[in-house]
Amino acid sequence: MIQPTGWRALVLAVGMAGLCAGQTLSNQALSGKYYFRYISLGTSGTTPASLTDPRSLIGTMTFDGAAGYTFTGQQVIGAGSATAVSGRGSYTVDPGGFVSLDSPLRSPAKVNARYGPEALLGSSTETSDNTFDLFVAIPAAASAAAPSGPFTAVSLEFPGGSTDNMRASQFNLPVTGAGALAAITVTGHAANLGGSVQTQTVSGASYTANADGSGTLNLGAASNAQLLSGSRTVYVSASGNILLGGSTAAGAHDILIGVRAMSGVTAASWNATFWGAGLRVDSSAVAGYAGSVAARGGGKLTWTKRMKALGYGRFDFTGINAYSLGADGTGTVELTLAGLGASGKAFVGVAVNNSDPSAYEIYFGTQVPQLSGSGVFLNPLGVVNAASSAPPGNPISPGQFVTLYGTGLAAGNATAKPPYPAQLNGVTVQVNGKAAPIYFVSPGQINFLVPYATGSSTATIVVQNNGVNSNPVTVPVAATAPGVYTLDQSGSGPGAILHADYSVVDASNPAAAGETVLIYLTGMGTVSPTLADGTAGTSGTLYRATNSNITVLVAGKPGTVLFNGLAPGYPGLYQINVTLPAPLANSGALPLAIQTGNAYHDQVDIAIR
Repeated sequence: MIQPTGWRALVLAVGMAGLCAGQTLSNQALSGKYYFRYISLGTSGTTPASLTDPRSLIGTMTFDGAAGYTFTGQQVIGAGSATAVSGRGSYTVDPGGFVSLDSPLRSPAKVNARYGPEALLGSSTETSDNTFDLFVAIPAAASAAAPSGPFTAVSLEFPGGSTDNMRASQFNLPVTGAGALAAITVTGHAANLGGSVQTQTVSGASYTANADGSGTLNLGAASNAQLLSGSRTVYVSASGNILLGGSTAAGAHDILIGVRAMSGVTAASWNATFWGAGLRVDSSAVAGYAGSVAARGGGKLTWTKRMKALGYGRFDFTGINAYSLGADGTGTVELTLAGLGASGKAFVGVAVNNSDPSAYEIYFGTQVPQLSGSGVFLNPLGVVNAASSAPPGNPISPGQFVTLYGTGLAAGNATAKPPYPAQLNGVTVQVNGKAAPIYFVSPGQINFLVPYATGSSTATIVVQNNGVNSNPVTVPVAATAPGVYTLDQSGSGPGAILHADYSVVDASNPAAAGETVLIYLTGMGTVSPTLADGTAGTSGTLYRATNSNITVLVAGKPGTVLFNGLAPGYPGLYQINVTLPAPLANSGALPLAIQTGNAYHDQVDIAIR
């Protein structure tokens, strides 16, 4: 067996662009009147999924700025007619904008939500039943002018509360005020129309606007022969940037989301950190998710998703999606159609592609809040995997290398040598009250290792700089949180992978199908035998990760894992020795993914000849 060895070009300095100045959050941030749409699919629990208890709700929510909300609206259950409902619930907002919200549709479920200036969005990812949902709420204005679109919009529909006629579409919605609308070109697909991508035109549509920002969108008589038809209750946000709506017809379970269209868009226009949430139904699974997206203007999006999927349960996903945009902000993200709008502050997407004809998915994203603080400030959204730089919400795991971002974190720069100390240049990092080993400190960044004893579901991190404590930041903890290092330290692209002779696998020296290679990563959890925090593995003892449920996939095909544990010489650095699958259908840069019992990481490539 190939002995583990260290990755000698390890560099841990990674950026966190997109987080700007502001204040941290509390329940007070979520206050006042919101319009909302909530669609929840109760399923049979088997695949292909059938909908046994679909529910949808549309209306207004009023948050009291403390911990409570009230709502009124129209609810549709199954194939029934809409009925008026009202109620109340509670919520909490943490300093970074993560929200726990009582579900107004399915008590005692809670929506795993995210708060941003443009919207509140999320999904009930932590329930253990077979329901999957998407919740979106937008701030309402006290009085509002007619929408100043046009909007790039997407729609996901389950007419009659069934998957038989489900449909998904993208369209330019020319709403610039009340009255008749110009012809609407719709691109989408429908299960009862064969599933292939079609383009249709909606003529004679109209829009009525009310002074409070609500309105009615009339798209003609409802017809299952059309991709988009019928009437929708529609709301425009206080900023005028977001359009949200749905139908209250009998058996109608749908959601429509639009973002105010842009012009002069390039790939570089998509450049911020966003919250994101979505709902998907396909031939093999149903899933809801809430997470975050890092867009850095370079044609790639990095997703962190907390997912709940039929047949898989709850797990953490990180992955890369390539995108392209036209001048109007519309384009593609992998196998979906997408639109960037709202002056770059929000985006929408929908699964419409002939290469994925059974997929019916909608997603929505809005920029994260701007956060800052005085003194020793740890950014609540600045706790990231040091290898993958996955955006906020990705959990930490025992033994993982983590990067912290903030201000006033240290008096100056300092780097430690193994074994890493619990104090460096007057700085300590406490994780649930336990001092963590520190590799690097600077005023804006710290790299440290999560203590192996961190075993709870959450961890509270506090930085102390020469006796002054930072604000506490609480993050999720998981058994594993894999992040593969990359050759350019970006978190995506060619992974930090060696041949058996320790030469680098890259485009000029690719690997072969069936070859054994060495993958370098962090976040693989506890090891056996145990060793002290901050110390490195050795070549004389194999420190194996105790999580043995691991799969390495290349272009979706599993390899054979020979070793999974610590690499010698570098604390917090893990190594996987894997024999690549053979044969592989393609060559070139192929996706390499790491799957564990609780996570799926798909951000890097491996060069294959």
